[in-house]
Amino acid sequence: MSDLTCVVHPAVTVPGYLVHELIAKLAYVDPLVALARWDEHGDLHLQLRRMADDAELKAIHDKVQRTISLLVTTTREPPVKIIEDRMDQPVRYFQDPMEVLLEGGHVIQTGDGMFSLGPMVASLCRYFETTLFALGIDQGARAYRFPAMIPAGFLEKIQYFKNFPHSLGFVAHLREDMDVIERFARETRCNNGVLDKPHGSLSAVQNLLSPTVCHNFYLMLANKTLTHTPMIATAHGHCFRYESINMHSLERLWNFTMWEVIFVGSGPEVKKCLVTVGEKISAFLQNLGLAYRLENANDPFFIREFGTRAGFQQIYELKYEYRALLPFKNGTLSVGSRNYHMDFFGRGIQIALADGTPAHSACIGIGLERLAFAFLAQFGTDPDQWPRHVREGTMELGR
Repeated sequence: MSDLTCVVHPAVTVPGYLVHELIAKLAYVDPLVALARWDEHGDLHLQLRRMADDAELKAIHDKVQRTISLLVTTTREPPVKIIEDRMDQPVRYFQDPMEVLLEGGHVIQTGDGMFSLGPMVASLCRYFETTLFALGIDQGARAYRFPAMIPAGFLEKIQYFKNFPHSLGFVAHLREDMDVIERFARETRCNNGVLDKPHGSLSAVQNLLSPTVCHNFYLMLANKTLTHTPMIATAHGHCFRYESINMHSLERLWNFTMWEVIFVGSGPEVKKCLVTVGEKISAFLQNLGLAYRLENANDPFFIREFGTRAGFQQIYELKYEYRALLPFKNGTLSVGSRNYHMDFFGRGIQIALADGTPAHSACIGIGLERLAFAFLAQFGTDPDQWPRHVREGTMELGR
């Protein structure tokens, strides 16, 4: 073991289906952990950001063991249910597109989990968004625009602090105090990328960066009785989920854009919409020629809640993901999902049907940067090799 590596031998056996989830969760175990990998003997190798003393190493070791124990003892192996399989679509490109995109200046990294997109990638995202938006309107959706922020009180009501605390992004401003503002302007510096400001400068947190698009639609309907259902909305917007050392390339961003179509109504109405529009989404992906599959999944709940919450989603088949092939690493990437919330939001924030019962809700979301990345991973970065309708559509949008 080097001074910058910590090796942990798990006290309990970690089943294979939990290895990926465990590696992802270790990003939040300790600020000294920069990278985690699993070896062939079942040991964890943690790369540290700096040398750690004995007390720090013991703390890391204890937290890792606690994380492993919580995941192993509360999680059951999920049954895999694939309802669409298009992974046999031919692909001709096997290089990591991110290397070409960075070298060609098509994407520029501006910070952790943040990339600016040049015309080629931006027009691809825009093409997907406009096509999906038209699809939503054609299915009876009405267009909405939402803020990139959401009130803290709403996230508390829907138990987001309990289920996803690790991914939150907080919004603050300077306190409305002339002395505080002048001192901030005079003394604040940025040291190694970190804001060094006078203590007590910032306001209390009333809003957070919105982790998804649909939440703001449900917030609009809170404490209301719906007289005409189903309600169908479509929107796209900026979303924010912090994923620490798991953020890399366009696969996993801190700030990303998502298109959604959202349904609110009775249980049968919502489930019918989910199937009908879901079929249109599948047709859209197939028209791209994308190799993908649609399979059951779960949300990335935090460690203590993971087993129970993920198990509930899997048992009741509440979430399915569109997972696109990434040929360069023989893996897949979730580019979107179908989600049925039952009456969770109806009960939690009092959205009622005309008969007084809680409304049900569902949504389908597509991550535009992820879809663009998966498309480029399969078709390459030369537009001449793209399907004709994509090539022509992106040209019209400024490529």
